[in-house]
Amino acid sequence: MFRQNADLKDFNFGYYFGAYQLNYKLNYNELLGGKSSPGTNPAAYDVKEIIFEPQTGFGVGFITELRLANFIDLRFEPGYLYGRTNIDFNSIVVSSLYQGQDVTLQLKQSMLYLPLLIKLSSARFDNFRPFVVAGISKSVRLGAKNDEVRQGIIDLRSNINQLEIGIGVDLYLPYFKFTPAIRAIYGRENELLIDDSDPLHWSRRIVEEGVTRRGLKNRGVFFVLTFE
Repeated sequence: MFRQNADLKDFNFGYYFGAYQLNYKLNYNELLGGKSSPGTNPAAYDVKEIIFEPQTGFGVGFITELRLANFIDLRFEPGYLYGRTNIDFNSIVVSSLYQGQDVTLQLKQSMLYLPLLIKLSSARFDNFRPFVVAGISKSVRLGAKNDEVRQGIIDLRSNINQLEIGIGVDLYLPYFKFTPAIRAIYGRENELLIDDSDPLHWSRRIVEEGVTRRGLKNRGVFFVLTFE
């Protein structure tokens, strides 16, 4: 068995990198209706769905781990995430500037990533130790507004709160501990900023206003490789 005392230290440190996909879930305004039902006017109720297509980005960061008990650790993993999402408005009128145009864009986001996680591990089996991890995180967008924001298409909050859950396995090697894991990231609040200056803007017509728990919320998947 390699590194038999690795999990007995009060503090552990390491780093990670991995592949990241950023997607979105949109709650449509209930006043717009849904798919038309028999006996209704289809033109008045049909709403075309905005299409989100996540592209693969990346993430890197550092790990500080505090041992709380034999099978419980508290982890702080500050890092950097870069994600891309293609958005097709699917012939929906985006704003008064884009009437009659089918708008598509690639939303690129650079984020400071601040997760605080609880790691629950099983008993060690030879050089393997499965675990689950859960907690909260905050993503803070970095840099200036992108071109899509300047053109009045989309604007997002500068920081968002998230929930995380994941699974993985610690692999004990002769000189370090290697850990592949996968985590799901769920945005807790609406991060779309409403454009009140344009009555035709899609953020006013499509998205449910005034409800912080609804609207546009991110959904991320992070496949991460850890070295400790």
